[in-house]
Amino acid sequence: MSTKKSGGKVTFRLVKFLLFLTRVLPLRFGYGFSSFIAFAGSGVRWKRSKIAMNNLDIVFPEKTVSWKKAIYRESLRNMLKSFYEFAYIINGKCTADEVLKMADASGLEYLDELKARNQGAILYSGHFGNFPLMIIWLAFKGYPIAAVYKEASNLPDDFFGNHMKKLNLTPLTYKSEASLTLSVIRALKEGKIVLIQNDQSHPKGIYIDFFNKSVPSPAGPALLAKRVGVPVIPAYICRDSNNHHSITILPEIPLKEEEDQETFLRVNTQIQINWIAGLLLKHPNEWLWLHNRWKRER
Repeated sequence: MSTKKSGGKVTFRLVKFLLFLTRVLPLRFGYGFSSFIAFAGSGVRWKRSKIAMNNLDIVFPEKTVSWKKAIYRESLRNMLKSFYEFAYIINGKCTADEVLKMADASGLEYLDELKARNQGAILYSGHFGNFPLMIIWLAFKGYPIAAVYKEASNLPDDFFGNHMKKLNLTPLTYKSEASLTLSVIRALKEGKIVLIQNDQSHPKGIYIDFFNKSVPSPAGPALLAKRVGVPVIPAYICRDSNNHHSITILPEIPLKEEEDQETFLRVNTQIQINWIAGLLLKHPNEWLWLHNRWKRER
C-alpha cells in the first residue's frame, strides 16, 4: 500500500472517530482526552516525533532537550484540542453565538476597511493554533472569508468543502496549481478575504532563508498580491490556559518593488516568511512541528 493511500485511510478513520466522540461527549472531555494522548504520545518514538525534534533543533539550537520536548508535547496537545474543537463545530454541536464566545479578536478594523470597500485580500498565516476556528469565527462575524484546502483521500467527495459552506466559508479546493490559482484570483476579485498558509515546504517554491537554512517557499502570496492588486494581511490565533482563543489581525505587509519579477518574488517572499519566523519564536507551542519544513534544504 502506498504511503499516500495509507495516510488517507488514517485521516478517514481519525475524522470518523472524532466525529463520533463529539456526538456523544462534551467539549471539556476533548480537552482532557487531548492532554492525555499528548502526554502519552509525545514519549513514543515515531517518524513525526523525530521530525518535530529535528525542527526544534534547527530553530532553537541553544535550548535544552527537556525544553524542546516540553514544547513538542504542548504543541501536540494544542493540535489535538484544535482537531476536537473543529469536529465539535462541524458536528453542529455549537451555535454561531457559542463559536463566537470561544475567541476574541484584535485588529478587526483592518478587515472592516476591506469589507466596506469590497476589497479582496490575502489573509496571510501559517499552521499556528486553531486556524480553522479563526476563519470560522471571522465568517460568523460577517467577513467574506475563503480558504484554500485539500480534500483528504478516502473521505466522501467535497466532505470538508460542504462543511465549510455551511459555516459561511467559501472553499477553494486544491486540485492542481493552475486551477487553484484561477479560483483564488476569482475570489480575490469578488472581494473575498482568502486565507493562505505559507509556512510549509513546496517542491516548486522559491528559495529563501528560514532560520539560517535555504529552503523553498511558495511565492503565491507575493505573486497574487501584485497581480490582483490586493493587500497581504497577517493574522494568527493562540490558545490560553483556559482554552479561550485570541485572534490577532495585523496591518498589511507592504510589497517591496523590484526591477524584475524573480527578485520581486524572492525579496517579498522573504519578508513574509520573516513574519512567520518571528511568530514562531514568539509562540512555539502553537506551531505544527510535525511537518518536515526543511526537507528540501539546499
